[in-house]
Amino acid sequence: MRNLSRWSLTVALFLVIVACKKSSSETPAPTKDTTVPTISLVDPTAGKSYVLGSPLHLQMDLTDNVELKSYKVTIAKSSKGLQTTDWGFSQTWIIAAGKKTLAVNQSEIIVPLTVTGNQTTTGNYDFTVTCFYTSDNQVSTTLTIALTK
Repeated sequence: MRNLSRWSLTVALFLVIVACKKSSSETPAPTKDTTVPTISLVDPTAGKSYVLGSPLHLQMDLTDNVELKSYKVTIAKSSKGLQTTDWGFSQTWIIAAGKKTLAVNQSEIIVPLTVTGNQTTTGNYDFTVTCFYTSDNQVSTTLTIALTK
């Protein structure tokens, strides 16, 4: 009977130790990032004009409470939902891991004089910045710029 009591106590103690080790090694599920990042677009501003063949200046600050992932700039002829064959631009930049803020100040985007041998169409274009953050969500801001000769 005494051996049975020792054996029962040993088994109970073993189960307690295993349960404690298991619960301490489990990592809690990460909390979902529900706070959208902010896009503070400084340049271009709504209605700003760019001459065909010139660089487009982009200046903005991106901020997120957890981590930024990338940002994308899209420029398309304003056509109220209709698809056009006019010049368009789309490029995504990856942001280094661990960054919560990013100051962008660049002139990499060139407005072309021609597109496949034809003069680039002047007029209003939608300029959109989309910021992606680590929870694979995104936020965008759009304004209208003008392309002129």
